[in-house]
Amino acid sequence: MKFVLPLSLLTAMLLAEDLSTLLPKASSNLRVESSRLMIDKAQAQIDEAHSAYFPTISVGGIYQHKNKTTAFEPKTIHGLELGAEVTLFDGFRREALLDALRANKEGSQQSMEQERQNVFIETIAAYYDYLDIRDRLETNAQKYKELNAQVERYTILVQNDLATTDILKSLIASRLNTEYDDQNLRTQLAKNRKELELLCGSSINDEIVYRELSMPQLAQMERHDLQSDRASLEILEHTEDRYTYLPSITLGAKHKEMHYKDYDTMGGANAQPDSQNEISASLNLTLFDMGRISKEREQARLDTLKARKLLDYKTKKLQNEADISLLSLDASREALKAAKAEEEAREEAFKTIRSRFEAGLVNSTTYLSELTSLSDARAKARHAQNALQMAKANAAFTHGIDLMSLTEEKR
Repeated sequence: MKFVLPLSLLTAMLLAEDLSTLLPKASSNLRVESSRLMIDKAQAQIDEAHSAYFPTISVGGIYQHKNKTTAFEPKTIHGLELGAEVTLFDGFRREALLDALRANKEGSQQSMEQERQNVFIETIAAYYDYLDIRDRLETNAQKYKELNAQVERYTILVQNDLATTDILKSLIASRLNTEYDDQNLRTQLAKNRKELELLCGSSINDEIVYRELSMPQLAQMERHDLQSDRASLEILEHTEDRYTYLPSITLGAKHKEMHYKDYDTMGGANAQPDSQNEISASLNLTLFDMGRISKEREQARLDTLKARKLLDYKTKKLQNEADISLLSLDASREALKAAKAEEEAREEAFKTIRSRFEAGLVNSTTYLSELTSLSDARAKARHAQNALQMAKANAAFTHGIDLMSLTEEKR
């Protein structure tokens, strides 16, 4: 026998939003996209640095006119000059720069991935905060329904002189407070929805439904922010190599086409050449600079040492956070069990108190107190369920696990 879902239910399921649909939207968050641009910038810097291996070609025009010259000196000179220059060796400075820029690109990629995870954890938190407030709204609605039924019942009893007005007034006051709580919760719900839309980068017009996260496989991984910091350390190490006393060798060539006017050529003996080719080679070696380069290298080494110590500290700090997240995960499991047990106990206790209240055996204060306790227990149980999901997400986040993977098995 085949079972067919009603069309309305099937449509609601297709239009519903949960983390399996919200996180992919959050992956194109503006913060993530801005980090992605830094990768493109890093690649552009690498491409620019490669240009140092190629010759520089330039062209220029020359015009010169003097009103007073000797007879053998041209008064007017004009022409064109084409030149090329290439650095054959620069003491491995170009290589050190390229290595630093490659490390910078790797760091940018890791920063983008970490920003993506940061947006994911914020989206998950906003999602469960939204559900938490919505659960409180539902619990508040149950309380209102119960109070409204008692108000209607006692209104009839008072009209027939079977009950006093003080009980009715206390029930009405409690109902008004419940209505006030409803308004506040709806305001908070709208605020949380806006926050979720901001993180996802788009409007959420469909219903947001509850979805559990899968339990993360907590294998210790190096988080993307640590990998980014490690790349920054590598940049500093390569920066040290740029401060060197090794020589640089440059080769240049020029071709000139010139025209000279208004001078005595002495029958051609003093004639200036119309074209000229020049080749030059230069070697630049610093012999003495009062230790400037070595001091700059030492400063770079100290920057590297500082960054390494900060990286070691951050590594230990994140390990502590990962350990604490496991304790929080265990505590959240126990808190959920306790909250469910308390909800069940309050349900049974309230049934008894309501029966006794309707029979006139307990006063309205006891009844309202028990009703409030039941509502609080219901809200606490649902909050504990949401808190457990956040504990899963935090454990995965601190261990460097992709948060998107927590939704794959639950789709």
